Amino acid sequence: MSFKDEKLSGDVECKKFRKYLDDEAMVVSSPAVAEDKAQGNSSFEEFLSLAGNNGRWHFGFILLLYIGGMPSAFLVMSYQFLGATPDYWCHVQELHDANWTTQQIIDFAIPRKVDGKLEGCLHRDYNYSLAASLGYEAAKENLDLITNVVNGTVSCPKRDFNHTEYKSTLVTDFDLVCERRVLYSTTSSVTQIGMFFASLIVGYVTDLFGKRRIILISYMSLILSGVLQTMSPNVEMYLLFKFIESVFRMLSAITEHTLVMELCSNAQRAYISSFGGIPWSIGCMLIPAIAYSIREWQYLQLIFVAPFLYTISFYWLLPESPRWLILKERYVEAVKILKTIAYWNKHTLPCDEKLLEVVKSIDIKEKETECDEGEGYGKSLVRRCLGQLQELFQSRVKTMRALVLFFCWFTTAFVYYGISLISTNIGSNKYWYMFFGGLVEIPSSILLWPLIHFVGRKLSMIGSFVLCAASILGSLGVGESSVWKTILSLSGKFAISASFCLVYLVAAEINTTKSRTLAVGISSAVARFGSISSPYVNDILGDTNPLAPALMFGVLSCISAILSISLPETRKAILPESRFEIENIGSSVKRNSCKSPKETKSHSSVNK
Repeated sequence: MSFKDEKLSGDVECKKFRKYLDDEAMVVSSPAVAEDKAQGNSSFEEFLSLAGNNGRWHFGFILLLYIGGMPSAFLVMSYQFLGATPDYWCHVQELHDANWTTQQIIDFAIPRKVDGKLEGCLHRDYNYSLAASLGYEAAKENLDLITNVVNGTVSCPKRDFNHTEYKSTLVTDFDLVCERRVLYSTTSSVTQIGMFFASLIVGYVTDLFGKRRIILISYMSLILSGVLQTMSPNVEMYLLFKFIESVFRMLSAITEHTLVMELCSNAQRAYISSFGGIPWSIGCMLIPAIAYSIREWQYLQLIFVAPFLYTISFYWLLPESPRWLILKERYVEAVKILKTIAYWNKHTLPCDEKLLEVVKSIDIKEKETECDEGEGYGKSLVRRCLGQLQELFQSRVKTMRALVLFFCWFTTAFVYYGISLISTNIGSNKYWYMFFGGLVEIPSSILLWPLIHFVGRKLSMIGSFVLCAASILGSLGVGESSVWKTILSLSGKFAISASFCLVYLVAAEINTTKSRTLAVGISSAVARFGSISSPYVNDILGDTNPLAPALMFGVLSCISAILSISLPETRKAILPESRFEIENIGSSVKRNSCKSPKETKSHSSVNK
C-alpha cells in the first residue's frame, strides 16, 4: 500500500463531491449540502472524517506502525538472555599455565557455599606457583606447604565461566560478576534511562521538526546503534550504544502513538489502544525461543535488531501529521495528505480551493481558541520548552489530572517490569516465564477492546488496577508454592498490561494537539522511575524480605485504582483543541472558543 499516489495530482471536481456525515458513512447526496457541511466542521477530527475513518488507508497505516512493537520487545525485555549468567569461578593463571584441567582447578582452588554451589568470587589462599610446580596430586598431598592462611580465601580479579549452556553472553565477555555485577544491572537500567531521556524531549523535538522526520531519524539511529553494540570492545561502550538505542526507540514509539491517535477516529482509538499491544506480546513470546536457539549474544543482538530494517519503507509510506502541518501553516501539504487518505478510503473530497479554505478556517479557529492559553512564549528554545510544559498545569483541573496520570504511569511501569523480572525470585524457568508472560498479554489486549468501547476508559482502568492488586496481594497467601505464585503473578501481569494500554490512550485523549506528545512523553518519563527501580526492589528489597516487592506492587495498584476515579471518561469525546475543551471532557458542553458557553459566538463563517 502506498500513501502517496500520483493519481492524486489532479483536483477532484466539486460537482462529484460526496461526504460521509459520521463514522457510519451516511452519504450526503447534494454537493451544495456537502460543502456547507464541510464548512461547518468545528474541528480537525471532524474534518478528517471527510476523508473516511475506516478504510484501507487506515488499516495499512496502523499495521505499518504498530507491527514495530514486536521487535521493540526484543530490545527492552531481552537483557536477561543477552546477559545470561552461567556458573563461574576464579581464574587461577598459574594452574592454567600448568595445564591443569578445569575440574582439577575447581576441586583444588575453589571453595563451595553452604548450598553446594561454587563460590565464584573467591579462591583458597594458596601458593599457586608452588602448587603448579608440584602438580595436582602432589599439591593435594602437601597442602600444608602451599597454604598461606588456613581456611583462608581471597578475592580474584578475573573469572572463568562454564560455556556448556552459553557460548558467550554480556556477562562472560565483560566479566559482569562479583564486584562488577552492578554493571550487569546497569545494562538493564540504561535502557530505562534512555527511555526516560527520550520521554523528556519528545514533545519538543516533534513540535520543532514534525513527527515524520523524528520517526525516520529515530529508526535509522536505532539500527546503527544496535549493530554497534555487537562491536563494543568493553562494557562502557556497550552501555553508551545501548543508551542511544533506547533514546531513539522511545522517540519513535511515543511519536508513532500520538500520530496514530491524531489520524484515527474515537472508535478506532479504542481498538488500536487494545490490539496495538499484541505485537509487543508476540515479541515477548518469541524472545525465549530465539534466545534458546542462539547462544552467542552478538548474533542474538543482530537478530533482535534486524526486523527494524522494514522501517526503511517509512521514507515512502509514512505521512506527516496533518494537524502539525496545519499548526505550522503548511496547508497545501496537509491537503495533499487528506486527499491521499480519501483516495485509498474511496471517499471524494471538494476541490482544492474549497479544501484549503476549510483547512485554513480550522487553523484560524484553533488559534482563536488558544486566546488565554499563553501563546507566544518567545522564540528561544528554552522559553518554548518551558511554555509547552506549562500547558500541562494551566489550571487546577489540568494539574490534578496530570498528577493522577503521572502516578498511574509510575505504578503501571513499576508493577509491569517488576512482575516481568520476578521469575528468579519465585523459582520459575526464565524461558517459560517470559513466554507465558507474553501470552497472557494477548487475551488482555483482546478483552480490553469491548471493555473500553462499551464500558469506557475510566472504569476499565479502575478495574485493571483492582484485578492486578488482588492477584499480587493474593500471591502473598499461597505459601512457598511456586506454581500458584507463578499463576497469580501472571494474572497480575494480565491486568497491568491492560493498564499500560489505557494510560497511553487516556494521556493522548485529554490533551490538545500542541501538548499531546509532550504529555505522553512526560508521563512516560515519570513511568521510567518505576521501571528503573523495579529490578532493585526485586533484587535488594526482595533479599531482605521476600514478601515486600509483591506488597509494594499490590498497594500501589490499589492507590492507582482509587485515584483513577477522578479522571474524566473520554469514550465519546473528540480530541480537545483548547483548555476549555480539556476541562469539559465528559460534560455536555460542546466544542467552542475560550469564552464561556454563554459568551461564545461563531469564530468564523464556516461554523453553523
